Amino acid sequence: MKIILTAALLVLAGAPACAARLERGPYLENMAKDMVTVRFRADAATPAWLSFGAAPDCERFLTTVPAAKEQRIPLFGLMPDTTHCYRLYLPADQSTGVYKAFEGRFTTFRDEDKPWFSFLAFGDSGSGSPEQMQLAARMDKYNPDFVLHMGDMVESGLDADADAQYFGPYAGLQARAPFFQALGNHDYGAGLRTGEGSGFLKANYAPFHSVPLTGLPPHYYFFDVANARFFVLDTNAFFGAKFAPGLEPGSKQYKWLDHFLGKTEKTWKFVVIHEPLYSTGAHGIIEAEVKALEPLFLKHKVDMVFQGHDHNYERTMPVKEGVPDEAGGIIYVTLGGGGSTLYIQRRNEDWSEKFLPTYHFAYLEVREKALNMSVYNKDGELLDTLAVQK
Repeated sequence: MKIILTAALLVLAGAPACAARLERGPYLENMAKDMVTVRFRADAATPAWLSFGAAPDCERFLTTVPAAKEQRIPLFGLMPDTTHCYRLYLPADQSTGVYKAFEGRFTTFRDEDKPWFSFLAFGDSGSGSPEQMQLAARMDKYNPDFVLHMGDMVESGLDADADAQYFGPYAGLQARAPFFQALGNHDYGAGLRTGEGSGFLKANYAPFHSVPLTGLPPHYYFFDVANARFFVLDTNAFFGAKFAPGLEPGSKQYKWLDHFLGKTEKTWKFVVIHEPLYSTGAHGIIEAEVKALEPLFLKHKVDMVFQGHDHNYERTMPVKEGVPDEAGGIIYVTLGGGGSTLYIQRRNEDWSEKFLPTYHFAYLEVREKALNMSVYNKDGELLDTLAVQK
């Protein structure tokens, strides 16, 4: 039965002069084939009403949340591969009514019987630079199923800077496509290597983001879409982050990764990390990370690894144990040119196929056993392409 806002919640046209207002969002996270989490921040603690349904029936269902400034509304029982519309209502002060603060749409993930999807991927964007804003405007023209971020979302890591450097630039995308983020070293704050980093993520990141409960939120998790599984890892312990979970053999995160990489029967296996395994950029390679993770990736036949940290674009050949290997190697793609100051190439390696010190993002499409990647700069010019056929 269709649920509507009754006369007790008289809907007013536009935002009244005295009313609760959105400060952040709404933004979508933690999507699956049958659920999504809608998040937003109001300018003061306030109740809210969210109506939703399969488009165009935006008020098929209604959920009410109690007064709070930071709101997290999980929507369960959704239909897969379905475009839903949603409306967010906030109260109008000095009246008995509410007003529509936002209206948007999203499409739930497909199941394995429809093995195709698209996504945007980029990283190291937290700067507020003009180049970041240009890239954000370019990406806003796309309608991907989801977005991958390789970390360093906010330069200081502070939530006080997050609106200017993260939520603001991607507001349009975030309201219609879920973001899945890997933590970067900057997201741990300036004190990542000292005791000052204790509680930093708990105060500045975890309260404002929702990730799947498939690992140890917000550090590492996996999510499924169509015929693929994505593993999002926290590699910052290799960079000295004192309070990041370990990823060396025998650690909890390592055992989790080994188990779930081996358990999935998905056609595609992707890994998302911040610190790169293979890179010729300024930061380069952390040998302990390569020693720990590459054997695991090879053992479980990971198809591609998406990386950040180095502020450049780089794509490797299929590489195995430091040597190009078309038959058994893995392709590593560094997408660290999201807006922060660019890096130059520090050395040459046989396995490095393409290196560009430029601002960029990638758009990828997967259809059954075929993957196509296109990389663009801030002016919309095509920089690189990749086709993979399994």
